[in-house]
Amino acid sequence: METKLILIARVSDIEQRKALPAQKLRLERYAEQKQLPSEYHEFDESAHKDVRQKFGKLVEHIQKQSGLCYVVFDKIDRFTRDSSQEEVKALQQLVKLGKIELHFPNDSLYIDKNSSAADWFRLGIGMALAKYYSDSIRDNVKRRFEQMLSEGIWVHRAPIGYLNVQKGGTPQKPLKDIEVDDTKAHYIVKAFEMRARGVSYAVIAKELGAMGFRSNIAGSKAPNKAFLERILSNEFYCGFMVHAGRRYPHKYPPLISRGLYNQVQRVRDERKHEKTKYDSKDFTLKKIVKCGKCGRAVSPFKARNTVYLRCANPKCDNPNTAVSLVIDEIAADIGFIDVPENLLDKVIAELRNRHNDQQTYFTQNIEQTRAEYDKLKEKMRKVYYDLLEGRITQTFHDDIATELEKKQQELNDRLKLLTSDNKQFQVTASYLLDLAQRAEQLFKESDEGLRQKLLEYVLSNIELKDKKLSYILNDPFRTIVEAKKKSLSAHNSNIWCGLGDSNSWPLPWQGSALTTELNPRIG
Repeated sequence: METKLILIARVSDIEQRKALPAQKLRLERYAEQKQLPSEYHEFDESAHKDVRQKFGKLVEHIQKQSGLCYVVFDKIDRFTRDSSQEEVKALQQLVKLGKIELHFPNDSLYIDKNSSAADWFRLGIGMALAKYYSDSIRDNVKRRFEQMLSEGIWVHRAPIGYLNVQKGGTPQKPLKDIEVDDTKAHYIVKAFEMRARGVSYAVIAKELGAMGFRSNIAGSKAPNKAFLERILSNEFYCGFMVHAGRRYPHKYPPLISRGLYNQVQRVRDERKHEKTKYDSKDFTLKKIVKCGKCGRAVSPFKARNTVYLRCANPKCDNPNTAVSLVIDEIAADIGFIDVPENLLDKVIAELRNRHNDQQTYFTQNIEQTRAEYDKLKEKMRKVYYDLLEGRITQTFHDDIATELEKKQQELNDRLKLLTSDNKQFQVTASYLLDLAQRAEQLFKESDEGLRQKLLEYVLSNIELKDKKLSYILNDPFRTIVEAKKKSLSAHNSNIWCGLGDSNSWPLPWQGSALTTELNPRIG
């Protein structure tokens, strides 16, 4: 049976395909010299990949040949750079069985079943040198990546919301950069803002999809929950990038603040224990009620034109409760919220005193937080000096630096929160007065979503247990409601009797639970 040549041209990746014609030319010349029938194969595939499908299929093809084959590579490094590769072992076994010969014309090396130990040694040395060359390239790339990352340059494809762009250079060496994708960045920001408010991944995906956001380049695939979860856990959007387990600040414009990113992560951690199914419908008691038996979330659902409250824990024996059984008592308490105009000045004076006390608290906490922040900066400086002096390793330095940076960011977020609360205290006081005068009207005329936001502001610690709803009225609404109820029980139409002439308006500012007893009937 006639001997056959199998010519193989091979490069590591698609960018090196320009080297294939030169390999092909030399291989065809060798075939002409041998004057034997031949077949030519070429492909681009890295020798370091775990799955080398193209090479593996070619080896299977060679194994099926019935006659002797000369398997020809231009050079040894085109054969392999990894002697442990399964395909290499399979070809070497075929050589020892006399089914094939390995020819490397450019290295003047030919291996058959009768080859001497010196020839096999040359083959082994050639593969070892090829692996060394490959590893050297990898080390150079790794060092270059480390340098680029330390300069804030991202070395991979930009995440959605950003674009990889080319700015000048040459076709051989283009200058690449990353810019904000104005067509998609606002979707990313909206996703973070919605999640920070506690909105579920499913609802965010549905809303962004309706707005036209797509998760693939073709623009045909709507975002899903898994896709959004990856986006909302990516620090790149707040100014940091993670490569090979290490965290670096990058030079590109962040889409969101670090504080917003941290808030989204806190929501994620809190929701781990609240496996409640949410949808896009608004309900008055949505997301604000807890189960009084197991502590899980209580979610509303609609059945037979009736809205019910149900514990998210399927094993909990807390019965489903119709919202109509509990909402009237809440509406009645809100109806008691009323402040006469002649007492508004005293309410404002009391709130101003509270604001002054609050401002003292803020000032003290801001000073303490700044002192802690400065201490962390000093610790980071010392750790860096220890690294320069060789007292600690790079890995130990990175671990300590990452931990200190995280604490530093937490303190920075605390500072922002304190200064923000300090500024908004008087705004809150003004809103309290407006709400206290129009609470009943707002509650009756608002839709489900606005009612829910109103209850979040007026009530806290809302729990459902055995068809009974308990909650705490927040101050100053608690004081207003209790004063009006006391007045009505004494058959006195002046609900502010005894308060109008006093020098200071009594605001205890301490919450008290008001329990609503419900009829023990099935909702």
